[in-house]
Amino acid sequence: MLFVACSETDKMDEYHDWQSRNTGFIDSIAHATALDSERGVTVENAEVGDMFRILSYKLDSSQSGWDISDYVYCKVLRKGNGIGSPLYSDSIKINFRGALIPTPEHPAGLVFQQTYKSDLPDDATCTPSGFILSELVCGMITGIQQMKEGDVWRLYIPSELGYHTKEKSIPLYSTLIFDVDLVRFTTPGD
Repeated sequence: MLFVACSETDKMDEYHDWQSRNTGFIDSIAHATALDSERGVTVENAEVGDMFRILSYKLDSSQSGWDISDYVYCKVLRKGNGIGSPLYSDSIKINFRGALIPTPEHPAGLVFQQTYKSDLPDDATCTPSGFILSELVCGMITGIQQMKEGDVWRLYIPSELGYHTKEKSIPLYSTLIFDVDLVRFTTPGD
Protein backbone atom coordinates (compact mmCIF):
# COMPACT_ATOMS: atom_id res chain seq x y z
CA MET A 1 0.00 0.00 0.00
CA LEU A 2 1.29 3.48 -0.89
CA PHE A 3 0.50 6.62 1.07
CA VAL A 4 1.29 10.06 -0.29
CA ALA A 5 0.99 13.25 1.69
CA CYS A 6 -1.11 16.03 0.16
CA SER A 7 1.81 18.47 0.04
CA GLU A 8 3.88 16.02 -2.00
CA THR A 9 1.00 15.50 -4.44
CA ASP A 10 0.47 19.26 -4.79
CA LYS A 11 4.17 19.80 -5.48
CA MET A 12 4.16 17.02 -8.09
CA ASP A 13 1.14 18.57 -9.81
CA GLU A 14 2.77 22.01 -9.77
CA TYR A 15 5.51 20.89 -12.19
CA HIS A 16 3.79 17.92 -13.85
CA ASP A 17 4.62 17.77 -17.56
CA TRP A 18 6.70 20.94 -17.06
CA GLN A 19 8.68 20.86 -20.31
CA SER A 20 5.54 20.42 -22.41
CA ARG A 21 3.66 23.15 -20.50
CA ASN A 22 6.55 25.58 -20.99
CA THR A 23 6.68 24.80 -24.70
CA GLY A 24 2.93 25.43 -24.95
CA PHE A 25 3.27 28.70 -23.05
CA ILE A 26 6.01 30.06 -25.31
CA ASP A 27 4.00 28.95 -28.36
CA SER A 28 1.05 31.04 -27.11
CA ILE A 29 3.33 34.05 -26.53
CA ALA A 30 4.78 33.63 -30.05
CA HIS A 31 1.24 33.59 -31.46
CA ALA A 32 0.28 36.77 -29.56
CA THR A 33 3.47 38.44 -30.78
CA ALA A 34 2.68 37.43 -34.37
CA LEU A 35 -0.62 39.34 -34.15
CA ASP A 36 1.26 42.56 -33.29
CA SER A 37 3.82 41.80 -36.04
CA GLU A 38 0.97 41.62 -38.56
CA ARG A 39 0.10 45.19 -37.51
CA GLY A 40 3.69 46.20 -38.28
CA VAL A 41 4.97 46.42 -34.69
CA THR A 42 8.77 46.24 -34.46
CA VAL A 43 11.31 47.02 -31.76
CA GLU A 44 11.77 50.46 -33.34
CA ASN A 45 8.11 51.55 -33.26
CA ALA A 46 6.63 49.58 -30.34
CA GLU A 47 4.47 51.47 -27.87
CA VAL A 48 3.33 50.52 -24.36
CA GLY A 49 1.42 47.21 -24.55
CA ASP A 50 2.89 46.18 -27.91
CA MET A 51 4.76 42.90 -28.40
CA PHE A 52 7.57 41.98 -30.78
CA ARG A 53 10.26 39.35 -31.07
CA ILE A 54 14.04 39.56 -31.30
CA LEU A 55 16.20 36.81 -32.78
CA SER A 56 18.90 35.55 -30.40
CA TYR A 57 22.02 37.68 -30.70
CA LYS A 58 23.99 34.45 -31.28
CA LEU A 59 22.18 33.72 -34.56
CA ASP A 60 22.64 35.21 -38.03
CA SER A 61 19.55 37.27 -38.83
CA SER A 62 20.26 37.06 -42.58
CA GLN A 63 19.48 33.34 -42.45
CA SER A 64 15.97 31.91 -42.30
CA GLY A 65 14.13 28.96 -40.80
CA TRP A 66 14.50 29.88 -37.16
CA ASP A 67 12.43 28.07 -34.55
CA ILE A 68 10.11 29.72 -31.99
CA SER A 69 12.72 28.99 -29.30
CA ASP A 70 15.33 31.08 -31.17
CA TYR A 71 13.55 34.32 -30.27
CA VAL A 72 13.02 36.44 -27.18
CA TYR A 73 9.47 37.80 -27.03
CA CYS A 74 9.16 41.32 -25.65
CA LYS A 75 6.28 43.40 -24.33
CA VAL A 76 6.72 47.12 -23.69
CA LEU A 77 5.58 48.03 -20.17
CA ARG A 78 7.05 51.54 -20.13
CA LYS A 79 8.99 53.54 -22.71
CA GLY A 80 12.15 55.32 -21.74
CA ASN A 81 13.74 58.34 -23.36
CA GLY A 82 17.34 57.15 -23.53
CA ILE A 83 19.49 57.22 -26.63
CA GLY A 84 21.44 54.18 -27.77
CA SER A 85 21.40 50.65 -26.43
CA PRO A 86 23.94 48.66 -24.43
CA LEU A 87 26.49 46.47 -26.16
CA TYR A 88 27.53 42.95 -25.15
CA SER A 89 30.53 44.13 -23.09
CA ASP A 90 28.79 47.11 -21.41
CA SER A 91 28.01 47.41 -17.70
CA ILE A 92 24.32 47.80 -16.93
CA LYS A 93 22.20 48.84 -13.96
CA ILE A 94 18.77 47.23 -13.95
CA ASN A 95 15.76 46.65 -11.75
CA PHE A 96 14.24 43.27 -12.53
CA ARG A 97 11.85 40.51 -11.55
CA GLY A 98 12.29 36.95 -12.77
CA ALA A 99 9.35 34.53 -12.70
CA LEU A 100 8.26 31.18 -14.09
CA ILE A 101 5.09 30.51 -16.09
CA PRO A 102 1.77 30.62 -14.21
CA THR A 103 0.77 27.49 -12.28
CA PRO A 104 -2.21 26.65 -10.04
CA GLU A 105 -0.17 27.44 -6.93
CA HIS A 106 1.39 30.59 -8.46
CA PRO A 107 -1.15 32.14 -10.87
CA ALA A 108 1.18 35.08 -11.62
CA GLY A 109 4.20 32.78 -11.91
CA LEU A 110 6.63 31.87 -9.14
CA VAL A 111 9.00 34.80 -8.64
CA PHE A 112 12.51 33.38 -8.22
CA GLN A 113 14.50 36.63 -8.17
CA GLN A 114 13.62 40.32 -7.90
CA THR A 115 14.96 43.72 -6.98
CA TYR A 116 11.56 45.35 -6.35
CA LYS A 117 8.15 44.32 -5.03
CA SER A 118 5.72 46.84 -6.59
CA ASP A 119 3.93 46.29 -9.93
CA LEU A 120 6.53 48.32 -11.84
CA PRO A 121 9.91 49.49 -10.60
CA ASP A 122 9.92 52.93 -9.03
CA ASP A 123 13.20 54.84 -9.15
CA ALA A 124 12.46 56.38 -5.75
CA THR A 125 12.25 53.02 -3.95
CA CYS A 126 14.51 50.70 -6.00
CA THR A 127 18.22 50.14 -5.85
CA PRO A 128 19.27 48.78 -9.26
CA SER A 129 21.61 45.81 -9.56
CA GLY A 130 24.78 46.05 -11.62
CA PHE A 131 25.94 43.46 -14.15
CA ILE A 132 28.21 43.14 -17.12
CA LEU A 133 25.68 42.37 -19.84
CA SER A 134 27.70 39.44 -21.21
CA GLU A 135 27.36 37.60 -17.86
CA LEU A 136 23.57 37.21 -18.16
CA VAL A 137 21.63 34.41 -19.88
CA CYS A 138 21.42 34.62 -23.67
CA GLY A 139 17.77 35.70 -23.68
CA MET A 140 18.38 38.64 -21.37
CA ILE A 141 21.43 39.72 -23.37
CA THR A 142 19.35 39.57 -26.56
CA GLY A 143 16.53 41.70 -25.15
CA ILE A 144 18.56 44.23 -23.18
CA GLN A 145 20.80 44.97 -26.18
CA GLN A 146 17.70 46.48 -27.85
CA MET A 147 16.46 48.52 -24.87
CA LYS A 148 16.95 52.25 -24.22
CA GLU A 149 17.57 53.76 -20.79
CA GLY A 150 14.27 54.06 -18.95
CA ASP A 151 12.57 51.26 -20.91
CA VAL A 152 10.72 48.62 -18.92
CA TRP A 153 10.08 45.47 -20.91
CA ARG A 154 8.72 42.03 -20.12
CA LEU A 155 11.02 39.44 -21.71
CA TYR A 156 9.60 35.98 -22.38
CA ILE A 157 12.66 33.78 -22.72
CA PRO A 158 12.35 30.19 -24.00
CA SER A 159 14.32 27.72 -21.90
CA GLU A 160 16.83 27.26 -24.72
CA LEU A 161 17.85 30.92 -24.31
CA GLY A 162 17.62 30.78 -20.50
CA TYR A 163 18.86 28.12 -18.12
CA HIS A 164 17.49 25.22 -20.25
CA THR A 165 18.89 22.10 -18.60
CA LYS A 166 21.47 23.74 -16.33
CA GLU A 167 21.15 22.88 -12.66
CA LYS A 168 19.64 25.94 -11.01
CA SER A 169 17.17 26.53 -8.20
CA ILE A 170 14.32 26.47 -10.74
CA PRO A 171 12.93 23.47 -12.65
CA LEU A 172 14.70 22.38 -15.84
CA TYR A 173 13.18 23.51 -19.18
CA SER A 174 11.63 26.61 -17.58
CA THR A 175 10.51 29.55 -19.67
CA LEU A 176 11.80 32.68 -17.92
CA ILE A 177 9.66 35.80 -17.64
CA PHE A 178 11.73 38.85 -16.74
CA ASP A 179 10.42 42.36 -16.21
CA VAL A 180 13.49 44.51 -16.82
CA ASP A 181 13.96 48.22 -16.18
CA LEU A 182 17.14 49.46 -17.88
CA VAL A 183 18.26 52.24 -15.55
CA ARG A 184 21.58 52.98 -17.27
CA PHE A 185 24.53 51.46 -19.07
CA THR A 186 28.19 52.35 -19.51
CA THR A 187 30.79 51.28 -22.02
CA PRO A 188 34.10 49.87 -20.74
CA GLY A 189 36.49 52.76 -20.16
CA ASP A 190 33.74 55.33 -19.50
